[in-house]
Order: sequence, then C-alpha cells, then structure tokens
Amino acid sequence: MEAELVERKELKRTDTSSFRHHAIAGSFAGVAEHVSVFPIDTIKTHVQAQRSTTATLTWSSDLVLARTLVTQHGVGSLWRGVGVAASACGPAHALMFGTYEQVLTLGGQESAGADRAAVVGAVAGGVSTLAHDMVMVPADTIKQRMQLGYYRSAFHCLSRMLATGGGSLYRSLPTTLAMNVPYASLMMMANEGARKVVNPSGEYSLTTFLLCGGFSGAFAAALTTPLDVVKTRLQTQGLGVGVEAAAEAAAHDAPSAFTVRYSGFVDAATALWRCDGFRGFFRGATPRVLMYGPACAISWVAYEGAKKAIVDAGF
Repeated sequence: MEAELVERKELKRTDTSSFRHHAIAGSFAGVAEHVSVFPIDTIKTHVQAQRSTTATLTWSSDLVLARTLVTQHGVGSLWRGVGVAASACGPAHALMFGTYEQVLTLGGQESAGADRAAVVGAVAGGVSTLAHDMVMVPADTIKQRMQLGYYRSAFHCLSRMLATGGGSLYRSLPTTLAMNVPYASLMMMANEGARKVVNPSGEYSLTTFLLCGGFSGAFAAALTTPLDVVKTRLQTQGLGVGVEAAAEAAAHDAPSAFTVRYSGFVDAATALWRCDGFRGFFRGATPRVLMYGPACAISWVAYEGAKKAIVDAGF
C-alpha cells in the first residue's frame, strides 16, 4: 500500500499519454477556466469595444465601468453569454489539450531541459490553438455580442447573424489566430520552462501548476493585449456601448441598423490608431491580465487534477 501511494504521488506526464485522458481533463479545465473569470471577461469586452477618444485607460476607469454595469443592469449582466462560452469551451479545450500533449510527447518533453521544454511548449501551444479556435471563434463572437447587452438569447444572436450571411461568425478568425497562436505559444513556453525550474522532477504538484500557470497566463496576456483589442473591435463592430446603445441593449435587442465598419485586421487596427492612438491598443489590459493570470492557474490545476483523477480511477 505504501509503495502504491508513493507511485501515485509521483504521477508524471508520461503516465497519462492517452488522448482520451487529455481530452476529458481538458474539457473540464476549459469550463472551469472560462466560467470562473467570466465577469472580468465581460468588463474587458466593454472596455475594449469603446470608441471614444475621451475615454480614460486606467484600472480605476475599469472599476467605474464595472460598477456602472452592475448599477444599471444588475449583477446578472456580468454573466450574459456564459452559457455560450461554457458549451463551446468544453470541446474546444478537449481538442486543444489533446493536441498539445501529443506534440509534447513527440518533442520528448519529459526528458528535456528547461530551454528545450520552453521551445517544445511554444510549438505545442501554437499547433493546439489551431484546433481550439475553429470551434471557439464563432462562440466567442456570439458571447461578446451578448456581453454588450444585445440579443435576447444566443439563438437570437446566431439567427440574426446568419440572416446577414453569417460572415461575422468567422470575420475575426485571422486576427484571433494571429493573437491566440502567439498567446498560446508564449503561455505554454513560459509554463513549461517555469515547471522545469520550479519542479525539475516533474512530480505531481498542485502548487507548481498554480504558480506557473498564473505567471505564464499573465505574462502572455500582457504581451498580446493589442491583438485582443483589434479582435474585440472586429467581433463587436456595428454594436454601440454605453449611452449610445442603452435603449437597444436594455431591451436585449439586435442592432436596428447593423453596419460592417471593418473588413479585417488592417481596417480595424488603422481605425483604432486614428481614434485612440498607441494607448488604444492597450484598452482592457488590466482586466485582461487579471483575468488570464487566475484563469490559467485554475485551468492548469483543474486539468492536471482531473487527469490524475481519471488515471487513478482506471478510466
């Protein structure tokens, strides 16, 4: 019995090489990650969707916006669209973590040093993101539109977007990939490299997953904020925020006259530069870092914990 306990304590990545294990644990981690920080994500969406040149770009202004949302629309407004995110992030993260672990195995991650572990992690993060975003981008578009207060339900939002051709569902895909591939590569690189330094033996350690996950998420989120702002502008274009959209948003109605402002990344980035300048590309940086740091910590703890539980149960 004592030997069995020692063996279980020293569970390593190579002990759980099944794609099924990684997919199930990844699905659980994705739901836990997105749901736990969803209110912060809603605030970030509102901050980044603003197009006013007079809007301030400080953490205090983000708190004011959050207080205004709760005061005017109730606490529930911070959770609008959570069902869409939860239903999509399960399969999206199942594909992501399953692909990620397969690339790590091919790259010899278990026996690699810190430098090589970081490089392999960066490659694995980029490859796995491609599978993730094909599922997540349409859901994220619907989620962000609902976060701004529009539409009565996810189905209402989807039907209205399909009525205009459905192009809006994937219009931000190139920009999203341009953001998420670097983000995932940076995050996985930092996470895998930090793990090798903090826990060289690779033994199961929730503390390691928590600390390294939080650090890597915040680090990657800060560096990729400009791309996230452009992505949000593409996904929420045609929708107003604040006073300009109060009546329609309060009724959860669709825009009365939807207009495509930006055809792609260059259009959106150019408009953002003209409107807000360099600082505009860092709108929502504070809530983004505050969201992704804890989110990644929760995700890695949930993923590794679920993976170990699955193996221990002999599933």
